[in-house]
Order: sequence, then structure tokens, then C-alpha cells
Amino acid sequence: MVMQKMRQFTKEFLIFVVVAFVGTIIFDWGMDITGIRRRPDVMGEVNGERIMADKYYEALRNQIELRRQQGDDELTDQELSMLEDQVWESLVQEILLRQEIEKRGITASDSEVVAVIKYNPPDILRSNESFLTDGKFDYQKYLAALRDPRNDWRPVEEYVRTIIPFQKLQDEITASVVVTPEEVRWEYIKRNQKAKVKYIFFDADKISDDRVVLEEQEIQKYYEEHKEEYREPEKRVIRYAFFPLVPSAADSQAIWNDAMDLLKRARSGEDFASLAEMYSEDPGSRDKGGDLGFFGRGTMVKPFEDAAFQAKAGEIVGPVQTSYGLHIIKVEEKKRENGEWKVRARHILLKYQPSTQTVDEVRTRATLFAMDAIEFGIEEAAKRDSVELQETPPFTRGGFIPGIGFSRDLTEFVFSGEKGDIREQPFETDRGFVVAMIADIQKEHIKPLEDVQTMIRNILLRIKKKEIAGQLCAEARQKMTLPEDFEKVAAQDSLEIKETTYFTRNDFIPGVGREPSFVGAAFSLEPNQISNPVEGTRGYFLIKLLDKTKIDEADFEQQKMMIYNQLLFQKKQRAFMEWYNELKKKADIKDYRRKMA
Repeated sequence: MVMQKMRQFTKEFLIFVVVAFVGTIIFDWGMDITGIRRRPDVMGEVNGERIMADKYYEALRNQIELRRQQGDDELTDQELSMLEDQVWESLVQEILLRQEIEKRGITASDSEVVAVIKYNPPDILRSNESFLTDGKFDYQKYLAALRDPRNDWRPVEEYVRTIIPFQKLQDEITASVVVTPEEVRWEYIKRNQKAKVKYIFFDADKISDDRVVLEEQEIQKYYEEHKEEYREPEKRVIRYAFFPLVPSAADSQAIWNDAMDLLKRARSGEDFASLAEMYSEDPGSRDKGGDLGFFGRGTMVKPFEDAAFQAKAGEIVGPVQTSYGLHIIKVEEKKRENGEWKVRARHILLKYQPSTQTVDEVRTRATLFAMDAIEFGIEEAAKRDSVELQETPPFTRGGFIPGIGFSRDLTEFVFSGEKGDIREQPFETDRGFVVAMIADIQKEHIKPLEDVQTMIRNILLRIKKKEIAGQLCAEARQKMTLPEDFEKVAAQDSLEIKETTYFTRNDFIPGVGREPSFVGAAFSLEPNQISNPVEGTRGYFLIKLLDKTKIDEADFEQQKMMIYNQLLFQKKQRAFMEWYNELKKKADIKDYRRKMA
């Protein structure tokens, strides 16, 4: 099973920025769950190398499915748009790094591959159940597996041969990175030296509006100086009818019958793993013969978990219905680990999906409605056909439409058509068919002052209130000459003094938050010294240092090598990213996605 998993990873491996620096992204999911159709279009080019639409959309589908597997069934339009950009960036990274590796002639020799497999196995092997003892990688178990002639290690060799050149590239780029003793000591100080202070906070939010004088010309001036911040891109609105793709009763019964048939075949002796590879609709386990590994209670959805834990080792149970569909479950073995029972199981998942006949019927209904909408108008057609109409809020050009989701065909129609346009053919999405009319077009424009006046007024009020808070803070500080004046002035002026617990330069300070200026001022003081006014995010501080701890030199000696390694890793990561960003800046990258939208 280890070799099978490695073969799967190698086959679909896309290294975007490898190992520890930028990360490795592997798309190993394969279900068509978004309704995004494969097309022979070119989505973009990187130094003349094409990014084909089928590869792009497959990667996007895989990421959406992965998010759904993690429980994000209802992704927002913003989240979907971010996924789209992440997939694009990953494909660009993979191409740029591979091109650079080829340019530099970086390869992996046989001896290097053997050395990595034998002495530095990748994490996918270190985390495999077969090589763990008490949850930790057992090198002796691993060596025994290496020596076992029954194991086919060629997939592992192929995988390692793929990642070594990326590691070599990183090593070349970051070879000059160094960490000085001064940097190590300063990092230790930031982590370990502590301070304790009293402080008075002059909160801008507590300044009354009555104390602020704000002229209309100030609002006008701010608007003129920040007009570009209020630029609105072109937006459009559609009225639409949605025809959902929902399995019919007959479809659901057919899936149930299929599940019962698979249960019968599995119980009659057919190889369960082979059945899973052939029929399961779970992309995460299908290519592993349905193997889910060991899991404890609370890991799986409850109906699945209950069935798996109630069954005996070797027993095949089902169909078990969950929110994912129908499961046929084979319990491979059970064990007790750290006082908790765990089960290792395989499963075959059949999802409730509409049949081809149901899809055709829904498509036909949507098509007839579209024809009526063109002939009679969408409102009249909706009345005639008893169809509910919905309307989107204004949205910008892109791959995602509020309430509908991902549909490039629909976006292309909306942003290339005229107001009132309706297409004869409905648009197909992952959830159903859409018949849409372009209801409104809002051209690109800068929002008028009257639309943003309240927003600007609030911004200027906050600025002026903070200035007043700064003045009050300065006035209070002028009254303080001796350390004890801190408490005296606070009492005279009814100012609240607060006291912190001990904190380091890296800590979140209760009541203060993360205020670099506050922390910097606090550690610059000597005990009983009072700071000058310190500007924070929400107002101003006066700080009196109560105590500042000394550095434990013996503890520093124990920690400095660990800190050195951590800083070296971080600096190499930054250096590699800076190099990559420069490489990307110089590359000829053409993004056609918006043109296709």
C-alpha cells in the first residue's frame, strides 16, 4: 500500500515551491464535482510555455473538492476567487522553477536518490503507519522494509528523483545566507527578556464628537486627494431562474441498488480493494483501494463511525448513509492505542447524483423556459411556468457570480452582452442550470462625494480625535517630573492606571494588544522611568517601567543552536522567496483567464 500511494503521488505530482521553504502542493483528487468542462483553451503562458485549460480546471476542481472534503461545502464567492488565483499561481511557480532547473542543468544521480531513500526518507514515508512505533518513525522497521525483496520501491525512487532537483535549486539560491551571533542573541532577548509596566491610555474613541471641529471643505479636500480609493469597476446584475440538479427518487433507488449489489459482491469474496478502485467515488481513498488507514472516534461522520466501530475485524457492512452518500465498509483490523480503540477500514462511496435522464429532463425544462423568456420576457415566462426569479447584487467581472458560483460561460455572456439579453441555451453549473437576463449595467466610475461623505467624515473624526488624545497625553506628561508624579497626576486628572503582567517583545499584551511602539518604548525604559507620549493604533500611551528581567546566560547557551537553526531556516525561506519574486518579475507571463471570462 505504501508503494501504491507513492505511485499515485508521483503520477499526479506538481511541485510548485518545494520542501521546507515555500511548500509543496500536490493535486491528487480526481472527481469532476464543479461542472467545469475541460476545454482545449490556453489559459496563459509562462516564457512561451502554455498553461492549458484542462490542467488549470482540473487543479481547480481538485482544490474545491479538497475544501469540501474538509467541510467547506458552501464556499463564498471570495473564497472561490482566492482558490482560482492560488491555483494559477501554483501552476506558474511549477513552470518557472522547472524551467530554471533545466536552465541550470540540475539533475538527480542514482547515488543521490539511493542516499535520500536510505538515510533521509521523505515525510510521506516517515508518517506511514507501517513504519511507526508508538506514533514515531521507526528507522529499523523502515530498513527492514527496504531489505524486503517483495516491496517494489520504484515509485519511491521516481518520487525522490522528482524532488531532489528542487531541493538542489533551493540550496544553490540560499547558499550565501548566514546568521550572525548578534542575530541569535537578539532573537533570544526578544523571546525571553520580560518587562512589567504601568500605563495610562488616552483612548481616541472616548473623545466626544462635540470636541471635534470638522469643516465641509476638509471633507471635500480629503475626497479629492483620495478619489482613486473610491473607484468602482464595472458591475452587472442579472435576473435569473435556477433549475437545480437533484437526484430523482428513481435515481436514489438506482444508487441504493448499486450499493446493495457491491455489498453482495464484496461479501461473496471479490477483492474489496479492487471494487473500491473501480467503483468508489471518494477521490481521497479510491486509488488506495478505499483504504482510510487507522482512525479513532470523532474522526469520521457519526453514522460511518458507528458502523465501523460496531463491526468486527474482517466484517463488511453497509450500505451506511451519510451526508456524503452511501458507504460499503470493510473493517480490516482493530487495535487499542493509548487507551483508545482505533479501526482501520476501507470503504466504497457511492454519491447520490442525478442520472443522465434526470439531467436531460432538467436541461429540457430550462431550455423551454429560456425560449419562453426570449419570446414573452423573463417576468412573464416565470409567471407562465411557475418559476421563481432571483436577482444578484452588482458583481464584477470574474469567474464567480453571487448566488450561482463558478461559471465562465455565464460571466462571458453577462459582460459581453447588452441590458435585457437572454441566451437561448441555459448555462450549466455544478448545481444545476441557469437562465439569465442581464438586468443592469453599472459602468466603471468613481463614487460621487455624496455616496462616501459619511465614510470620509468618520475617517476625519477618528484622525482628529486621535490628535486630541495625543495633546491630552502630552499635557499629562509635562506635569510629571519625578517617578511618583505618574500616580499623582493620574489621581488629580482622574486618569486610569493599568498594570500589565510580565511580557516579552513577542507577546500579545492583554488590554494593549500587539502594539510595537508600546513594546519598544517599554523595553527602552529603566525601572521607574516614565516614557514620552507613545502613539498606538487607537490612541496614545504614557508608560512607567516597573521591572525588566536580565538575560540568563546559561539558558542562552543551551538555546542558541536551536535559535540559530530556526533563524537560518527563516532567512533561507525569505531569500528564496525574494529570488523567486525577482524571477517571476523578469518572466514573460501572460494571463488569459479574464479574457476567457
